[in-house]
Amino acid sequence: MHKIMRKIAFFLTFLLLLSAVSCRQKKHDAVYYEQMIDSIRKAEQLGELQRMAGIGANGDPAKAFFDTLQYHSLPIQSESGDFKKIGKFVKIPRLLNDHLGYSASANLSAMALPSAHRYRVLMVSEMQDSITPVLYLFTLSRKYQPIDLLCIYEQGNEDRKDDFGRTYMDFYVTSNYEITLMQYYLSHTARKPELFQSRRYIINKEGKFEEIPIEL
Repeated sequence: MHKIMRKIAFFLTFLLLLSAVSCRQKKHDAVYYEQMIDSIRKAEQLGELQRMAGIGANGDPAKAFFDTLQYHSLPIQSESGDFKKIGKFVKIPRLLNDHLGYSASANLSAMALPSAHRYRVLMVSEMQDSITPVLYLFTLSRKYQPIDLLCIYEQGNEDRKDDFGRTYMDFYVTSNYEITLMQYYLSHTARKPELFQSRRYIINKEGKFEEIPIEL
């Protein structure tokens, strides 16, 4: 951190000197300089992540991190929302959030699952607050480029016309990647939840999540 601050201070000093000797050049606004400083921070963080992963400057930090994840075998299920019982999730470095399409502030963890049609599969947990997770399945290319994602667990409050309670989603993933999602509603006056929707998906040959009919 001290090294990063020293570099930022040096960069700001350089900018002041440059502005003193180049008054004729077009002036940039504060946003421009903030973006330049942010780029320096990101470069420093990338270098640190690469050093921690033991890869060179030209290495791929996403591959270096995701290759370290432990695999969880199939089948796998939601465990009533207690994602800690599902398996060992590892915190994703915030530098890699953008790689999966998230903001830098998102609190993400991941666990690797077996490949499907030679595509890599991750289960990713995003913490909405200190206790509420949302779980996703991600398919990625062999080089860990995201292809598709599917939300498999979330919960929330729901107000109905004559009632209120909460909704939540459970999941079950078979050994051949049939993914069944079940959505429940639990009234504030009931002890037993009401199943109001079920859906089933597979991972097709393009690495996409494809909905299929549920046989009754």
